[in-house]
This record gives sequence, structure tokens and C-alpha cells, in this order.
Amino acid sequence: MPAKLPYYLGCPAWSNRDWIGTVFPDGTAPADLLRKYSRLFNTVEGNTLFYALPPAATLERWMAESAPSFRFAPKFPKAISHERRLHSAKEESKAFFKVLETLADGDKLGLSFLQLPPSFNINNLDTLTKYLKALPKDYAFAVEPRHISWYDQGDNEKRLDDLLETLGMDKVIFDSRPLFSQEADDHEEQSAMERKPQMPIRRVAISQHPMLRFIGRNDSDKNHVWIKEWAPVINKWILEGKRPYIFAHAADDAYAPFVARRLHQQLAKVNPLLPQLPDFESDRAKSAPDQEQLDLF
Repeated sequence: MPAKLPYYLGCPAWSNRDWIGTVFPDGTAPADLLRKYSRLFNTVEGNTLFYALPPAATLERWMAESAPSFRFAPKFPKAISHERRLHSAKEESKAFFKVLETLADGDKLGLSFLQLPPSFNINNLDTLTKYLKALPKDYAFAVEPRHISWYDQGDNEKRLDDLLETLGMDKVIFDSRPLFSQEADDHEEQSAMERKPQMPIRRVAISQHPMLRFIGRNDSDKNHVWIKEWAPVINKWILEGKRPYIFAHAADDAYAPFVARRLHQQLAKVNPLLPQLPDFESDRAKSAPDQEQLDLF
């Protein structure tokens, strides 16, 4: 991944073995997946932290294996957000902040995001306010609301946006419109439709690191309408001096890197100064001479 890329682009994980032979070379060892991934993309969603915090030795290994310009985007543990619901989570938060500190000391910490439970609504604003105000001031944060009360286009939404603006935080944009745009093509898309929410879309950057989680279909061509819509928005943020975080998902995340690349390719049409992404293994395979043709000579 070119260090000069003016925004962060990544996938939900780096350890998808389905990418071996398509995104990564055949024979790539599982232990080399992060090293290979961080040469293609410059960030990753830290979804594993939602379930369990890694020990210090694991963090040190991640930082050593990833490219110098790479940044991790940790997700707050569910013990804080979904189990404690931001109440009495001092010890859990302290442990999470230690992870952030370790990544920051290694210059590998990106944007951390707090996903709120689906039932956590505007009536919990005081709880959210108290928790956000107590977060460390040295790190960048974003909040992902998942209850419709936060999106009333009125006082409720303004109260949240004003809070985030005051604290210098961003609001995660969760765009699953491509996934739900038509009937499922396969079991993975049907399963994803049953699990993923449909949230209102706000194309607004509140602070310096707007975050878009784009939930695409497995067939990248079917995401084009929404990718084309997002490209000028993302480019506007870049031109304003912001550093967006863009994460590409697919119903089957075997296809997520191809969704991410399609996003970047469309963005490069809007901003031709952007560098190209490195080739995937499938690109090299397509460009290699056909052996049967070579045998003719």
C-alpha cells in the first residue's frame, strides 16, 4: 500500500484464507497473511477485539509484521458496549485503553470505534455522554449508533452530532443499501441480510476521520451505483484535509478486497492523482502469458 494514500482503506479482517490464490499468492502461509495484507491495504477493522483483547505479545507481533504506514482500527469490546452498556465498565475500559496505548506507542493506532447495541437509544444519551467524555484525549474515536432514534433528523440527531463535534469524534456511517438492493444471489447474501441492519445514511463528516462501513454484494459490479455515489463524497473529505477510514465488506468476505478495490478505482476516477493499489494475485495470473501459447513458439 503506497504510504502517500491520503485516506485509509481496508477490510473487516486480514486473516481470510479464502484470499489465498486470489488476493495473495498460492502457498501463502497463514502466519504471513497480515504481512501480505498490509502491503495491499493500510488499515483493518479490529473486529477481533470486540470478542477478546489480545495479549501484549500478540500486539507486538502484529505491529512488527504490518507495514510502517499501516494502522489498526480497534473496535470497542462487547463487554463494554453490549454487556455493560457503558455502565460500570472501568476495568474493561482500562484494559482496552492499554491496547490502544500499545498500538499508539508503536505508531500503529488508527481510529477506534464504539458500536452501540441495537437497543441503546436516545434515552441513553446521558450514559453515552458520560462515557465519551471520559475517553482518553490523545486518541481518535468514532461512534456507531444502531437505533433509529439517533436518526430523527431533528433534536435527537442534533444532540448526538453536537456532542461528537464538541469532543472531536466522528459518527460511523453504516451503508448496507447495496446488500439489500435486490434478492439474495446466494446463501451468504441471504445470511448477511438476516444479520446486518439497515441504517439511515448521513454523508457528513463531523470531525477529522469520517468512517464509512460499506456492505457490498459479492458481485462487485452490483455495487457500482453506491460506489459511484460515495466517490465524490470521500474525495471531498480528502480535499478538506480530513483522513477518512473506508472499510469494505461483502456478504461473503472472500470478496471484500475486490469491493475495496472497486471503491478505490472509482475514487481514482474522481481524483486522478491517487496512486494505484498494488496488484492482487488474480491480476498477475490474468496478465501472465498463456503457457499453451508459449509452447507454440
